[in-house]
Amino acid sequence: MSNYVQFFFQGGKPLFMGSGTIVDCEEDNGAHLSTSTILTSASLFRTSAESDALPNDIKVEVYLSDGTLLDGQVYACDFHYNLALVKIESGALLQPASLRNLDDSISIHPCEIQSGTGSESFQLRPHSDLFHLCPGDKVVALGRYFEEPHEIMAAPGKFSLDLCEFDCKELFRANCKISKCGIGGPLINMYGDVIGVNFYDRLCTPFLPINIALKWLEHFKKYGHVPNLCVRFCRHWLGMQMTNLCAARLGLLEKIIQKFPNVSKGVLIEKVIEGSPAERAGILDGDVIVRCARKNVRSFLEFCGIIWDKMAGKSEKLVVIRATSGGRLKLKVKLEETRPENFYRWPLPEECTVAVKSVRM
Repeated sequence: MSNYVQFFFQGGKPLFMGSGTIVDCEEDNGAHLSTSTILTSASLFRTSAESDALPNDIKVEVYLSDGTLLDGQVYACDFHYNLALVKIESGALLQPASLRNLDDSISIHPCEIQSGTGSESFQLRPHSDLFHLCPGDKVVALGRYFEEPHEIMAAPGKFSLDLCEFDCKELFRANCKISKCGIGGPLINMYGDVIGVNFYDRLCTPFLPINIALKWLEHFKKYGHVPNLCVRFCRHWLGMQMTNLCAARLGLLEKIIQKFPNVSKGVLIEKVIEGSPAERAGILDGDVIVRCARKNVRSFLEFCGIIWDKMAGKSEKLVVIRATSGGRLKLKVKLEETRPENFYRWPLPEECTVAVKSVRM
C-alpha cells in the first residue's frame, strides 16, 4: 500500500500530520539504497495561511506501512495547487502507486451515455489510459492514523457534482468522510488506481484530480530543482471560472441544446472576471468552449491539459458557442501567468472546514 503517515516539525515543535502517496522509487546500486518520492499536501508545513514560504528549519518524519521511521526532505512545493514532494531513502525498493488520469467528459445527451453492466470487478480494469469518472462512481479516500501502529483509514464514498468553497476551482468532490489524517493522501477508484489528492472538509472530501498533479510532476522533472523549492509550473491565468457543460443549470442547458443540437460536450464559462484576458478576448458568462488550439474540447480537464502545455504570453485560438445569440465565435485569448498574489488560498489543516454549496445540476 503506497500510503504513508508524515509528521512535520519546526523548531522541534510539531506543525501538522498528514498522509502521502509514493509516486516514484529509484534504486542507487552503489549505496544499496532506494530514493522514493512522496506526493502530499503543501499546507502540512505552512506556518500560516498567508505565508507562501517554506520554514527553514522544517523536519519531516515518515512512517512506512510496516512502522519503519525515516527522515524525509521537502523537495518541492506549490502553494497555488497545494502540492508537495517529500524524498526519503530506504534500504528496500518501495512500490509506487498506480496513477491514472481522469476523463471527466460527460455527454448532455442521454443517448450518448453508456450505462454500466454491473459486472465490474475491483481487479479488472477497462482498456483505456484514462479513467472515465461519472457522478455516483464509487471511490475510496485513504490515509493513515497518526497514533501507532498507524493503521490505514479507508473511507468509501461516491464522486459528486456538489461544490465546496475552497478557492481552488480545479477541485472535484467525493462524499467520503475522512479525518484530518487523510490530508495529502490518495483517492482511489474501484480498480485501485490513484485518481486524486485528498484535502479535508468535515462533510466531504475535496480532491485535486491526479491529472493536475501528474502535469505538475512532469514540469518539475523537465525544469528541475529551482530556487525557493517552487516548481516551474505553467499556472496560466485566463480570468474565468469554468465547469463541464453537463454541470450547467437546466435552463441554460435547454437553451444550448435548442441552439446547438449537435453539441454534447464542452467547457461552460460560469464567470468572467472584469479586466481579465478572458474579458478582453470577448468571452461572456454562459459561453461554452468547444475548441482550443485547433483541438476539440470535451471537458474541463482536457481544456486545462491543452492550456498547461502552452507558453505564457502567447495567444491561443478558441471556438465558443453562445446560446443567447446562437453564434459560433472564433476568439483569441492571451495566456497570462498567475501572479503570487492571485494564488489560491488554502486553510491550514487546523482551520480547513469549508461550507458545501448546492449541487451543480
